[in-house]
Amino acid sequence: MRKSLIILVSLLVAFVPILPVTADGPVEGRAGRAELRFLEGMIDHHQMAVDMANDCLANAPGATVRALCQRVIDAQSAEIAQMQTWLLDWYNVQYTPIAMIEPMGEMGGMAGMDHSTMTTDGPVTDPPMMMGMMAGLNRLDGVDYEIAWLESMIDHHDDALHMAERILTRAEHADLIVLAETIIRDQTAEMAEMEALIVASGA
Repeated sequence: MRKSLIILVSLLVAFVPILPVTADGPVEGRAGRAELRFLEGMIDHHQMAVDMANDCLANAPGATVRALCQRVIDAQSAEIAQMQTWLLDWYNVQYTPIAMIEPMGEMGGMAGMDHSTMTTDGPVTDPPMMMGMMAGLNRLDGVDYEIAWLESMIDHHDDALHMAERILTRAEHADLIVLAETIIRDQTAEMAEMEALIVASGA
């Protein structure tokens, strides 16, 4: 009887699934922790760019700048969805960024939202950072708005490049390495395009 019980328990243990890491559990290994921080941080960073680009669509008068803003929305929204999938598949973390700015209705422009997105280690988004990026834009219009927006997005892209360069020294997932390289390539090209638009404006 005792021998049968031991065999039964052994079989049950053998078939218990090994659960993936959850948001409440520790992520083991330097690479895993680095990937988790990068994915959550870059999702929030991309969301900031999407919010800024939506503001641009509503306020930039030039078709060329608006087309650039739409490309930012399309590319970074797709990358957000991809990174959310990886977080769930690799670390069992379901992560949704909170929009950092919202319309002010009849006042126009955008307002900072008093929210932060939570991670396993606490909040990573920074509402004052977004408000700093958008500082003064609601007081501008026309070409002045476009120039200020382009300069703000150049700074924002530059931060993304540094984040992507750092993860290349830590990441273990090949897909994440490819994404980091894509971010560096695409956003470097967009920064050059935005600099050219500023020069063309005569600013």
